[in-house]
Parts: sequence; C-alpha cells; structure tokens
Amino acid sequence: MKTAVLLPVYNPDVKFPALVRELKKRGFVVVVCNDGSSDKYDPIFNEIKDEVYYVTYNTNKGKGYALKRGFEFIGNNLADEVSYIVTADADGQHAIDDIERVAKLVSKSEGIVLGMRDLSEHIPVKSRIGNDLSKTVYTIITGVYLRDNQSGLRGFPVRLTSWLCDIPGNKYEYELNVLVTAHKEGIPIAGIDIKTIYENNNKNTHFKPIKDTVRIQGSLLSYGLISTLVYTLYIVAVAIISWFNIPHFYIWTAVMFVWVTGMHAVLNVFSAGIRHRQKISVIYYITGAIKYCIATLIMLLFDFQGWFIVLGAFTALFVVVVLSYLFGRSGIMGKV
Repeated sequence: MKTAVLLPVYNPDVKFPALVRELKKRGFVVVVCNDGSSDKYDPIFNEIKDEVYYVTYNTNKGKGYALKRGFEFIGNNLADEVSYIVTADADGQHAIDDIERVAKLVSKSEGIVLGMRDLSEHIPVKSRIGNDLSKTVYTIITGVYLRDNQSGLRGFPVRLTSWLCDIPGNKYEYELNVLVTAHKEGIPIAGIDIKTIYENNNKNTHFKPIKDTVRIQGSLLSYGLISTLVYTLYIVAVAIISWFNIPHFYIWTAVMFVWVTGMHAVLNVFSAGIRHRQKISVIYYITGAIKYCIATLIMLLFDFQGWFIVLGAFTALFVVVVLSYLFGRSGIMGKV
C-alpha cells in the first residue's frame, strides 16, 4: 500500500512544482489542497494539476481547513489505494528526505508520527517566540512535553481520517488541537528528528505572529479550562472558609480535598476514555493529588500564620501552574 503526501497550499512560489515532481518521483501519491489562492497563482497550479489529486475552493479558509479537506478527500476516495498520509508544508520548510523518513516510521507505528526540529538552532525571532510559548503552555495543559509541537511534518494512518476531520480549528491552531486530542484520547505519538529549514528567514510564511499565536494559545488553554476551574474553585473555597472563620475549617478542607481529587480522577477517566491506557489516567490522578495537596498545605500555612489568605490563594495557584510544568517537563506523563 502507498503513502499519500498531503500539501495544503496558499499562494505558492515558483519552486512548488519541483517539490511535487520530486515527491512523485519517489513514489508518493500527492494530494494538493489549494486553500483559496489568488488567481495570479493559477499558472503554478496548472503545471501540476494533471500529476496530482487536486482539491480546491475559492475562498482562503486557513491551513487547518485545508488539511481537513485533504483528509476528507483521501478518506473518501483513496482509502483503497493508500494506507498512510504524510502532511508537509509547501513552502520548502520540509526536506524531502525527512518526508520519506516520516513515511517509513508511520508505516511501523500504531499512531501519529511528529517530525521535530531542533529549535535550539538559529531560527527567526517570531518563530522562536511562538514555539517557546507553545511548548510551555502545552506542557502545563497536557502534562506532556513535546520539543516541537508546531511542526507541520506529520504522519497518520489513513484510518484516522474521520477522526482528523472532527477535530476543531480551521487555522494554525488545528495542528495543535490534533496533538492535544491525541494525548487526551490515548493515541500514541512518536517523534522523529528532522532538519530545521527557514528559507529566506521565513519571509514566505503566511503565519501572523500576533494574531495566530493568540489563536493557538487560546485554543490550547480551552482544553485545560475544566481542570483550571476545578483547581481555582477549590482554592477559592478554602480561602472563603478561612476568610469568614467558618467553624471546622480543617474538616471542611479535608472533605473538599477528597472531593476534588476524586473529581479530578473522574474527569481524567472521561477525558482519556475508558478504552484507552489506564496507566496514564493513574499518573494524572497521582500528580493531580500532589498538586492539590501542596496547594492545600500552602493555604493551611497562610491560615495558621494569620497571613492574608487571598495572597495565599494566588500563591497556591502559581505553585500549581509551576508544578504542572515541572511534572510535564520531567516526562513522567509522556515525552516525545
């Protein structure tokens, strides 16, 4: 069975046809999704239309939308011809040798393959800021450390096309949503080192540093909203009991601790799915209980010393965030 390379394309440069032809030469089935490019780019697309499966629409919708349209086309029309899909950028950021390596690895894996760049190398400032912020927030929210979670070079088994089409997001946030959802649902992610390429200092990118970074981080934070609310409500409740000198403070705190850690466990079972790896849910529960315990001890310390309990609440929340990052960075809940 063959591998399809899916290329989402918007206003390509003159090198694009050469990329397509080299992929064809190496035996790949090539699917091009024209994400509403300007009419002046029609001559470039006309060069390769007869050599690829070509998907197009009139209005620019975003990279996530283009990927989903491509996945939909492959799932509906090529499922009998190809077994795997590799997504790659059309702007020269991914070496063809790396595309081949991802294709080989995904054919041996049970889930997703993520091409990961060495981001310690010299890269454009706007790309470094976005990648560093994304890594930090991703680690805090998911508890899993990914050295590069914004790479567009990825491999998928074709059986995941329907799943990929159901994931929300039409812009750059879509690719991050795929990884978060995979972690949530227990779909394995394997990493492979790839070259770090930024042609012309990444001047050809359509990524808008401020707008797209805000969209990506907002989408990522929404995945951790429930856990964040549970932590916050617990700490606020403890602060209120202390502030108003409600009788049996320590008993109430102990009861709430048991209740919220239990709720945390239930949330993780539902989010990970009963059919998925229970070891992950147990680890999430243990680390969650540790964070609740430390937050509780901080609140008890502030109450015992008669310090300003609201400051204690903010301190506890800050410590929870730091611990979430440290647990994720350590790799105990997964590292790619």
